[in-house]
Amino acid sequence: MGKMERPSTLKVYSPPSYEVYGLAKNPFEQLASEGIEDVESIHVYQEVDMRLSMMISEIIGNQSSIAFSLVGPLGMGKTQRLKTIYKTISEQGGKAIYIKVDTNDILKLTRDMFNGLKPPKTRTNIFFENLSKKLGFIDRLEKMLSSTKEYKSRDIAEMLTKELSKYPYSTVLLDELENMQTASEEEKILFFEMLRHFISNMPRGCIVGFACIPDAYEEYSKIFPAFFMRLHYEFKLRPMSLDETFELVKKRLNQVRIRDTDDPIYPFTEEAVRLIHQLAKGNPRQILRLFHYVLGEASKHKFDPIDDYVVTTILEEPKSLEEYLMRIPKDYRDLVETIVYQFNGGPASYIQIAKEVKKPGVQVYDHLEELIRLGFLVGDPKGNYKVPDYVRKFLEEQEVEEA
Repeated sequence: MGKMERPSTLKVYSPPSYEVYGLAKNPFEQLASEGIEDVESIHVYQEVDMRLSMMISEIIGNQSSIAFSLVGPLGMGKTQRLKTIYKTISEQGGKAIYIKVDTNDILKLTRDMFNGLKPPKTRTNIFFENLSKKLGFIDRLEKMLSSTKEYKSRDIAEMLTKELSKYPYSTVLLDELENMQTASEEEKILFFEMLRHFISNMPRGCIVGFACIPDAYEEYSKIFPAFFMRLHYEFKLRPMSLDETFELVKKRLNQVRIRDTDDPIYPFTEEAVRLIHQLAKGNPRQILRLFHYVLGEASKHKFDPIDDYVVTTILEEPKSLEEYLMRIPKDYRDLVETIVYQFNGGPASYIQIAKEVKKPGVQVYDHLEELIRLGFLVGDPKGNYKVPDYVRKFLEEQEVEEA
């Protein structure tokens, strides 16, 4: 066979285009639904959402008062749910205070809660703020927040109750309360004592809630059981079920479809969805991250459909040389074994490889390009083929062992 001219340039893959799947864009990009306008159409409702909804209805219908905790690992949707409550109370004309706890300083955290009461700084509001200073409200609060020795838990709680009772509905929401964990035990007790007094004397139509990871929640419960006994509800978030993951995929994809399909989870197969759910251990944020990454990578190579084999290829790096070789499609395995064993992982040209395996150059070239597309090989600027860096490490480790 005559020498075949290789292409003068390498293939360059364009940025991901999702048109191959009939999608306008990657619908898994936003990890939380709070930034999406039409949240209702994409949110997957779990049992906890129904219970939270009933709780809010009780507040608005009966103007009762409720204190609750939301406990779950990172990525389980705590922030999203707190912000839903914030939005609901705001829309009802209530006063909503949401604080992402970013400190272990209880003085700053308490000040942040009162700062949430301040209206926007207009001329009128500045006048009223100056008036309240003259009346002693701000001065009294500032004195109590000047040091932990001056911190009067009961008095601060009563001031908060008095201010929130001016509104028909109100809510105080503390997110990521685990960030207070490094405060001293004495400071934590002062803060939880303040919250306990506040919960004992909440104004009508008020919701107090906080979100926390399980470890910190357990620690806080041991330090101050009297506060936690006052909570009306304790919501423990659980991982998404497989059925809920299927619903999430259907809803997100449906938002961006530009071409009709009979299969609501296309371009994913059922096996792919199952595998991603399993790899993410049901954590909603991790599920979205994996779907986002897999769809992005698959679209570059136009994998269609995206099945469990494609997911494995994209997400999992093999743990050994043997595992890497076992994953290569059988029809192409001899090419990769040649690069590994005859050319020490490469680089090698398609002509060199074709000679070793005694196959036509055109066929070998096409198969090598497919192996690049699948992620099993990489090309270099000279048009040669070699194993990825993680496989190179396996080869180097073998050389050390043999030396």
